[in-house]
Amino acid sequence: MDLNIEAFKKSSISIPKFQHSELLKIALTHPNHIYDQTNIIRPQQKKQVLEHQGLANLGYVAFCQVVSRYLANNFSSLGKATLTIIESDLVSRKMLSEFARYLKLKKFCLLGKSYKWKHKSEQNKILAQMFEALIGAIYLEFDRDLERTYHWLIEHCIAEAVNQLLTIAFKDDSDLETDFQRIDWIEALQLPLLNPNSLYRKDNPLLEC
Repeated sequence: MDLNIEAFKKSSISIPKFQHSELLKIALTHPNHIYDQTNIIRPQQKKQVLEHQGLANLGYVAFCQVVSRYLANNFSSLGKATLTIIESDLVSRKMLSEFARYLKLKKFCLLGKSYKWKHKSEQNKILAQMFEALIGAIYLEFDRDLERTYHWLIEHCIAEAVNQLLTIAFKDDSDLETDFQRIDWIEALQLPLLNPNSLYRKDNPLLEC
């Protein structure tokens, strides 16, 4: 299987003019797949693995900074304790793996032969790492511009995920009797990014988080 980088640029990340395709190739190739390749000498394998891990580490740091800033700028009225819980959920392995699925990374990634035999928790770990590496690649493509990375992440991942997390929290914790009362209460919080018209979208894969 070969990487279809051009299709990935257009259909998954919506950056058709992504210039540094080599970064996407690194991000979309998991270390387990690299070690499966018998035609690559060991030192070269280690180099490729380190490149992928470097992107993943960079991406995780950038992602955490974006999440922290987004929550602080838009949801400070919820209080520090609530924001800490939401932030913890957003940067969790489970949520990162959901982002990977939402962007259809599995369809485009090169994964190790053993992936399909692994426990779901291990599969989530791998997908989360692939998502982190992707964010690292996007951050470098944007010339280390955190502002551009911020807007891409908000649009494609974070805003909708926060909406869903808050909706689930309100459903679990409130004694409101009807959806209309719940929507009135959410509107009363004056959180403009919580759009009542999209709270109950059943087609959003992040609803499972």
